[in-house]
Amino acid sequence: MKDVFIVILDQYADWEAASIASWLNQLEDFTIKTVSINTKPIHSIGGFTTIPDYSIEDACQKEFAALILIGGNSWRTDAAAKVSVLVKQAQKQKAVISAICDATVYLGTLGLLNNAKHTSNQLQDLQTYAGSRYTGANHYVEIQAIRDELLVTANGTANVEFAREISLALKSMPEAEITRWYNFYKLGYYDTLKQELRNGDEQ
Repeated sequence: MKDVFIVILDQYADWEAASIASWLNQLEDFTIKTVSINTKPIHSIGGFTTIPDYSIEDACQKEFAALILIGGNSWRTDAAAKVSVLVKQAQKQKAVISAICDATVYLGTLGLLNNAKHTSNQLQDLQTYAGSRYTGANHYVEIQAIRDELLVTANGTANVEFAREISLALKSMPEAEITRWYNFYKLGYYDTLKQELRNGDEQ
């Protein structure tokens, strides 16, 4: 089993974690573990109370396949700074590193977006908050989600695209199956079935 660590801080955006967590946790090769500053209960924007599986300190001692930073209202606080050691551990392990919504801005402050294609909620905001630590504007792409080797970023409305790109980075399933899963949740059940029927007729 390969562990996938999802970092959730207080007031995290629960919907941004739902698609990727539910997809990977149903596969035989992956298991989802939540990580936060400590293992005290934290609360999501939607009102869910979560007890993290690991503290940052404990997670740094583990092997993991991917690190997923979920957006929310705490990435511009002192608490977020404590996550940097886990990001460094992910780099050391050559794990997939991914961030959505305001967590992308946090990666910008760490310099991880300077030499890779990436996206966020807004380039200007990313530049303003990250300041001189961010020099990757020429790599910024206005797209829902984007993958550049082991780095995945997405804006806050792109939880399904985010899940697809992480799944592709992890090679969690054959690409055709990942695409089919994505279509069901992006296009909708009936439109996906119609598309599959058309493709079948064409073959």
